[in-house]
Amino acid sequence: MPSLAYEVGKLVIRKPKLPSVLLLAGLMALIVWPLFLREAPMHYRVLGMACFYGALAFSWNIFALTGAISLGHAAFFGLGAYGSALANHYLHLSPAITIILGGLLGVSYGALWSVTLKGLRGAGLALATLASVEIPRVIIDNWQSFTFGSLGLAGVEGLPSLHVGGNVFAFGESLRSQYYLLLFFMVFVSIIHRTAITTKWGWALRSVREDETAAAALGVDGPGTRRRALMLSAFLTGLCGGIYAHLIGIVEPSLVFSLHISALPLVLSIFGGRYQWYGPLLGALILYPLDQLLLHAWIPAGHAALYGLVIMITLLFFPHGVGAWLQQRVKSA
Repeated sequence: MPSLAYEVGKLVIRKPKLPSVLLLAGLMALIVWPLFLREAPMHYRVLGMACFYGALAFSWNIFALTGAISLGHAAFFGLGAYGSALANHYLHLSPAITIILGGLLGVSYGALWSVTLKGLRGAGLALATLASVEIPRVIIDNWQSFTFGSLGLAGVEGLPSLHVGGNVFAFGESLRSQYYLLLFFMVFVSIIHRTAITTKWGWALRSVREDETAAAALGVDGPGTRRRALMLSAFLTGLCGGIYAHLIGIVEPSLVFSLHISALPLVLSIFGGRYQWYGPLLGALILYPLDQLLLHAWIPAGHAALYGLVIMITLLFFPHGVGAWLQQRVKSA
């Protein structure tokens, strides 16, 4: 007859990790809360955009997992936005197709990065990525006959509707449907991000980040690993840009190539925890609603200062991010 210690041991082994349980509970809350608050347009919009920026932060962090800090992901985002909007405007293609084209345009510029910036590391790479945003922005700003220049393109077609059986999900009209679309997109990108951390490729990314020379001695292709991470990050960021164009309905250079687009995923990832697979989303779900629902109402002209303050506090008191700190507290409890 099995001993009591053996039975207890089996229970301990089969018990799911508490952080995983909390994450699953949080996801279920994001799925079911609209069932109880059907008329909550502000909450749909704010939490939907929080999911969107969470997906953007996940996309940025895939490249950052190699140890590279990019300040120029707005280039991929802006190219994705303009690529999708212009393809829809001139070719009259469905946004479901043009958004993919926007992602491909982003990854094309990522390929150019991988060739021209491959020898740079650290601060030099960060400054080069920041400068690289100006190249597509200036071209689009001055190519008025095709891109409409600094005036931008207004009236971009909204997100398409999805017909499932007798149900219609009007993503371009219903904020509730739009929220679920952005939530699904965030979950999709989070799965890719988790794969980039927990699989064999994730260990290759970690080894390149810690010591590229030692990684090469162990047989890890450092430049190839970094290049693949960049290409995937650029493609996903381009998809985010394409979705944004049809979500907002307007694209202009100052909007989609802004420093804010490059800095925000960095802030969200550092705050939430760059090395926890859920860290960027945690940052988005905490900071963006806090900014939009609370601080924007109190200090509308300076609410963006929150992000600068968050970076300083995080680096001083939570160097590995809030996600790592919470995980330690939960384990110790």
